[in-house]
Amino acid sequence: MDMMIEEIPELRIAYFRNIGPYGGEANKELMEKVKSWARKNDLLESSVILGIPQDHPDLTPPEACRYDTAVVIALDFEVRGEAMEGTFPGGTYAVFTLDHTEEAITEWWKHMIPHIERRGLAIRNQPIVERYTDEMIRQHRCEMLVPVE
Repeated sequence: MDMMIEEIPELRIAYFRNIGPYGGEANKELMEKVKSWARKNDLLESSVILGIPQDHPDLTPPEACRYDTAVVIALDFEVRGEAMEGTFPGGTYAVFTLDHTEEAITEWWKHMIPHIERRGLAIRNQPIVERYTDEMIRQHRCEMLVPVE
């Protein structure tokens, strides 16, 4: 399992939110919505998309879980349409590149924590974030960003 450490700066984002159980068709539809919005605003090919769970599923009822799909935008970009504007806080992350399949992600979850701990790192109490570039989407790949200290 390949892992690299990356210091990510605070980022300005435009995002769309789904409220309800994580996974499934609703999150896929949300991803398509942000990609469509990014394409209309000439951002898709040059930007980064983030999938950000906002609630811990063990602590929040499934029907109240918030999931944001965001596109990173420049400081001077004017957010238009249905998108909301926000900030991704950044920080130190362990970054894993995976095939974007249920099997690969399930296998990654089984081994991720011990892999991080073997490197002498601890996971911060923040969301694990999915990151995509347009090229990664075409290759059916994703990066998982695990907040570490």
